[in-house]
Amino acid sequence: MSISAKHLLAHAALALLLAPAWAAEGRGRYQPIIDAEPFGPLSAAPLGTEAGQLPAATPEEIREESNKIQLCAMTVTPDGRTAVGLIDNGVTPPAYITLFDGDQANGLELLLSDLDREYATFRRDGITFTLGLGLGLLETITPDLLAQREAQAAEEEAAQAERQRKAANSLAEQLIAMQLSLPPDVEAPPLPIPTGDAASFTRKFDPDKARPAPETDTEALIQAGVDELNEAVAAGESPQDYLKRLVESRQREVERQQAEKQAAQAALDQELAVGGLSESAADYLRRRTNIELMKKGVVPLTPVNDLSDAERAEIDAALQSLD
Repeated sequence: MSISAKHLLAHAALALLLAPAWAAEGRGRYQPIIDAEPFGPLSAAPLGTEAGQLPAATPEEIREESNKIQLCAMTVTPDGRTAVGLIDNGVTPPAYITLFDGDQANGLELLLSDLDREYATFRRDGITFTLGLGLGLLETITPDLLAQREAQAAEEEAAQAERQRKAANSLAEQLIAMQLSLPPDVEAPPLPIPTGDAASFTRKFDPDKARPAPETDTEALIQAGVDELNEAVAAGESPQDYLKRLVESRQREVERQQAEKQAAQAALDQELAVGGLSESAADYLRRRTNIELMKKGVVPLTPVNDLSDAERAEIDAALQSLD
């Protein structure tokens, strides 16, 4: 039997109160390169050659080749890759092109880009050079560092595959995440639920897609919503109708949360206004007010990050009784 949207939303409070939020993915993937002090001498041998096999490019040759390229822009794409925009004056007419690491155009290859440090390394006609955004020519990166970057690129490719594996499989699932990833006392923005092409929206929803096991409480909450949607679709309900029902349930939950918090705050203020309480007694009163809210699945007035085992058990038992 499906859990109801009401129960789903009630459990959101505990999930978001007792567990840390999803850690934001930083830009540390290039840290090993930075630590390796990547900028080597201008006379470094071209990638793929041993020292002495081919004459090293002279500083003049490097400068001449690098002057043909104007590094214009660097940005990160939605899939996490760095896009490098440049003007290639080495061809007629000059061409504006966008490259990702490993891409080639007009004989020019982008070997390495670093969005944080705003530089990109190119190779053409056996000459390797590095340009800084708004700075022009920098010292050439060594071949050893480029080999290290290839290994790092393989790791990033595997990480990207994992991100893709976890990606929402439909607009319906994305909309569920929009509703359930917010704290239950915060109003969610209106959902852009399609109304004109319900059949297409339903076809894009794939209830049979294999999903990874949730790794956080927020992921588990969203997964529960997807499972409930699966059951609704199997019972003949459209994803649109389910989402409308979820939005209505969530709005009612937001109103309940806000009403409970306002009542608790008013009662607490009244108790404290009487006076005569020691500071420790006032702190205990505030703590118990927050715990009583959490027992109802309500976000506390102030965070409680040091719950005892007994307090956690008390909250868990109260939440289970709500089911």
